[in-house]
Amino acid sequence: MKNLLKNLNLLFVCTAMVFMYSCQEDEIVSEETSGIEFVFTGDRVSNNAGAKAGDVKLGSDDGKEFEVCDMSLASYAVVEMAGMSYTIDLNVWGDNYKTDLVEVGPGSYEITSCMLYDSDDNPLYATPIEGSEFARFVDQSLPFSVEVENYRKIEYDIDVLCVENFTPPQFGFVFWDVNIKEVKNLCVFANFCEPEVGHQVATLEAFVYPNADETSETDLIWSGSADGDYNSEDVSNELLCVKLPYDSSLPTEEQSYFIELFVNGVLFQGTMPLDRVDMINEEDGYLHLNEDCDGDFDVFSNSYNIAWEDLNDDGAENDCDYNDFIVKTTSFTDIATGNLNFRFEPVARGAGYSHAFKFWLPGTGYVISGDAASVQEISGNTAVTVYPDTNQAFTPNGNFVNSVCGSTTGLGEVRTVTIESAPSDFVFYLLNPFDANLNVNGGPNYDLTIGNLFPSSTFIKDGETFHNGLITSMDWKHVQEGVDIRTVYGNNFETNFVPVSNIQDLYENCP
Repeated sequence: MKNLLKNLNLLFVCTAMVFMYSCQEDEIVSEETSGIEFVFTGDRVSNNAGAKAGDVKLGSDDGKEFEVCDMSLASYAVVEMAGMSYTIDLNVWGDNYKTDLVEVGPGSYEITSCMLYDSDDNPLYATPIEGSEFARFVDQSLPFSVEVENYRKIEYDIDVLCVENFTPPQFGFVFWDVNIKEVKNLCVFANFCEPEVGHQVATLEAFVYPNADETSETDLIWSGSADGDYNSEDVSNELLCVKLPYDSSLPTEEQSYFIELFVNGVLFQGTMPLDRVDMINEEDGYLHLNEDCDGDFDVFSNSYNIAWEDLNDDGAENDCDYNDFIVKTTSFTDIATGNLNFRFEPVARGAGYSHAFKFWLPGTGYVISGDAASVQEISGNTAVTVYPDTNQAFTPNGNFVNSVCGSTTGLGEVRTVTIESAPSDFVFYLLNPFDANLNVNGGPNYDLTIGNLFPSSTFIKDGETFHNGLITSMDWKHVQEGVDIRTVYGNNFETNFVPVSNIQDLYENCP
């Protein structure tokens, strides 16, 4: 009996030792494997049940299938959690994909960024941030918190959307590279002048790109706008703070971005180095674009098509077709240098006369560079000749280019003129930056003008007075040679740029 009890006691001791060892082993395993595994469910925005027609751009404009929207191409995930960035491999998990275990201790962890990349480090899927355009297309947008308990491994489901041709701002990110966490703000405020009212706050719209050569929709880093509502209690309507990614490990002078800034629809553009952003912020706190209210001010248009009728005689001799010389003109300021630029692109020439195209600036003392054929100071003002002979402004050249059906078609020679510095009293009006001048010669000799320095040239036809120069919107279409413009655009053609009849007489509709 004693031996039996002894054996039983020995058995109990061994069993207890085995139980204690196994508990210790379980505890060690649990501690080693506790943490989070993320399970991703991916979809396209266009497949989401919450997407409504017209809400967002769905997919690509070219109709191509998006092979990139295949979860099997995803190689790894980058998840930012509690201020730490985790790069985690992905594994097939049924119809979805699951990360390897992220080992963390017990506690609450906020997820602030989540993206899936392919093996070439291209972003494929992302979870949008709350308040972004695409946030409504997932069940749980960023940020959100997960709870990790002691000795427990959890799985957490996350919705991701295919990035396709969409931009980072649509997901709420400044840049696809989540390693760039810091940004610099370039805040912009703009005034413009109205003749009867005075200063008004301008509307602003900005687009940020890596550089001047990468400005497609897929290159867009950041975009934003301000509606200029000065009376609103929301100051963000007036001041637009442009966000520029910043890598603190590099000198600011080595980092720059190309910015397109539209002020009341007028383009200001240029490359902005981050060291200049720092200088602006230290000196003034924001970039102030201000149009002075001194002097006359005529709002022509937000666009710069200048179309000429080169006959100044009255009566039936004038065909009133406004295609004798047409030039697209864009005025813009390089926001980094402050230089004022004028870009000219001839569109059509329907004239037998020869003429030169010039523009005038008030006063003297300008420093002008670029493609100007000549710069002259005449009677206290400055004349800049862009095309000495409009006949030579096209390739191939000729009297009638892009104006007669079945005849010569050609490309205009683009020229850009830059004002590097101007007199201290120079006023640059955003929508009326210069006086245009067509010098007609080779038969009659006279000057046709539009603007404030000189009286605008006019002629009389059918008892009505019309300007020789016509300022139109950029999408305006010119009529064929010899067609009275009124038969297509109506009698108010100087302000109406939409055809009302006889659209077959537009040059673009030549048979």
